[in-house]
Amino acid sequence: MYIIECIFWFLSWTLICYWIHRLVHLIPILNSLHVEHHKYVTKNHESMNWHWNNILLINDNIKSTIDFWITEVIPTLLFVYLSQQWWIFLLWYFYCAFIQEKIEHNKNYNKYPFHCAGLWHLIHHRSGKCNFSIFVPFWDIVFKTNTKI
Repeated sequence: MYIIECIFWFLSWTLICYWIHRLVHLIPILNSLHVEHHKYVTKNHESMNWHWNNILLINDNIKSTIDFWITEVIPTLLFVYLSQQWWIFLLWYFYCAFIQEKIEHNKNYNKYPFHCAGLWHLIHHRSGKCNFSIFVPFWDIVFKTNTKI
């Protein structure tokens, strides 16, 4: 029973992040920040690797950091506070601080349909109209916004 509850909370959190990410692409003021992240990654994805600033949840530049806080940090903190599912924060923080930069924009990483980082996520950076999910591509499949590799 506990595993089903964990899956429910995890999918609920990823659903919120999915919709926030989609909305960021549609709301001009938020998109102006988010597009900077896309530009930075498109230009630098070959050389992106772990940096100490990841521990502080600081991204590539100020606009990318603000975007990251709007799309993931603040929603995740609110979600775990309201749901009391602090394990989600711990999982997400460990991923963001120590793993994400190594695989999120790595064209050689492909674990689709189990994980939506790497090559699958880079498709999102090329088009901006698909592959919005974080961690798992489940919501892109449900809402038909996934583009396969």
